Amino acid sequence: MLKNTLYVERLKLKRSKLWLLYIIGPLLGVLLAYINFLKNYDLFMQPGDNEWIEAWTQAALFMGPFILPILVGIYAAFICREEHVGGGWKQLFTLPIKHSAVFLGKFLIVIGMVTVTMLLLFIFFVVIGYVKGIEGSFPIFMLLGFVVKGILACLPLIVLQLIISIRAKTFGVPLAVSIVFTLPAIIVASTPLGQIYPWTQPMLAMSPEDESPIQSYGLFYTLLIGSFTVLMWYGLRSLSKWDIS
Repeated sequence: MLKNTLYVERLKLKRSKLWLLYIIGPLLGVLLAYINFLKNYDLFMQPGDNEWIEAWTQAALFMGPFILPILVGIYAAFICREEHVGGGWKQLFTLPIKHSAVFLGKFLIVIGMVTVTMLLLFIFFVVIGYVKGIEGSFPIFMLLGFVVKGILACLPLIVLQLIISIRAKTFGVPLAVSIVFTLPAIIVASTPLGQIYPWTQPMLAMSPEDESPIQSYGLFYTLLIGSFTVLMWYGLRSLSKWDIS
């Protein structure tokens, strides 16, 4: 049942132009990161620092609390858009398919979209870094670790944006929510609230430890898992009880 849902969702993606966002979002984040890093090189670099890691802190700064959360909002809204047109939800739920499978299918598709985005971020970061002449040993496993952590930290936000996108009948509502709550993210990140604020969690997870305001990573990931679990439970429950008549 879930397999069929994933197949249908992938068909919708093939007809879309979302590949442009896959490229534009990460590319913009990397370009802004390198512009800021190279412009303020002496400020960021201290004796013994690795240029790649210091440059990555800027990629996490621009991508984590700004571009990535907005992309998640767009991805979630898009994956629910067709169901809001012409009674699509009603038609979908007349099929022999569980509501939970619909929610999980959309959730997994958005995770795939975020994964593609983050992998392209890594590729652009590496390629442009070499073009710009970034020196020092290349910490590939550390950087890939930041990429994986960034994806995992998006999970609560993905579920939250899906809940909003399923309920909202227009594409603009979930997008507006994403933008509005993204704006204060960089400020919230430096407060204790940042560890449970879904729009800041990706940046905190993507940042090196010496550049992150996280005091306890054990607490951070406990809160991340806890918020994801609660939101997933609510999302599955609310869709199963949703009266679309």
